[in-house]
Amino acid sequence: MKITDLIAGLSLLAPSALALDAPPPEVPRILGIVSDTPSQCAPGQSLSVDVQPDVLRLGLPAMRFDTTGHGRTDEVATCQFTLELTSWWYKYRFAVQDVTYRGHLQASDGVQLYQLTANTVFRYENRKVNPGREPPDVWNVSMSTMIDDQAPTTIGGEGEFDDDFEVSRNGSHLEWSTCMDGGEGGGDVRTKLAFLLTATTSDKTGEGSGALTGGLSLDFGLAWEECVPDRLVKNAWGQTRIDDWSVCTYNDSSLAPASGSSAFRRGTGALL
Repeated sequence: MKITDLIAGLSLLAPSALALDAPPPEVPRILGIVSDTPSQCAPGQSLSVDVQPDVLRLGLPAMRFDTTGHGRTDEVATCQFTLELTSWWYKYRFAVQDVTYRGHLQASDGVQLYQLTANTVFRYENRKVNPGREPPDVWNVSMSTMIDDQAPTTIGGEGEFDDDFEVSRNGSHLEWSTCMDGGEGGGDVRTKLAFLLTATTSDKTGEGSGALTGGLSLDFGLAWEECVPDRLVKNAWGQTRIDDWSVCTYNDSSLAPASGSSAFRRGTGALL
């Protein structure tokens, strides 16, 4: 097995070395998955998600390059999907502290897997107060990037290659979610993780081929911290916030929904 270990940043103390709280008694449950790239990762077919106390594990057996030469130099495999979660434990918040990529590359004529990327955004969607639940239904959304990793790799690149690989990366910092009060994931609050995952090969000759035999798997290391929920703070959380992000109105005759968006506000963190 060929193992490639890469550590991000030059900080004196990696996030995984910080003193963190034990995970909550129960982890959130998966409410649903929507894929933007079903040919590469389709829920229930070629996309598996396992949420454990210390890791969120993805299995992507269908990710592929389909490299066939013809003068092309780069081939990209991409999986993009959104995971909706519910049943968060009271008085906890979470962060993503690292990511580990695993797979098996089969390559010819010097094709090299030279980059792996993982971007994960936590979305907190909350319904504005609406007495009587009469239309219109108005939602705000807050977002923060939990991890944005770009891992340069040197897997393959010389003649034929047929081996396993593993790449481990620490996040540059811990970006904490909002503090949960136990009611998230249903009713007036939706919680989602949006993933964008890629693997990229280069072909020096334009005649090589490369394949992720068995696809790709990723482990996102989770960190937990006990906290005190505050509804005002919670609804103002996020690097980026959009007021009236989703406005659902109704036509009196057809009851058909319509949607739109409104004011954009920037949080205290960096803009996505």
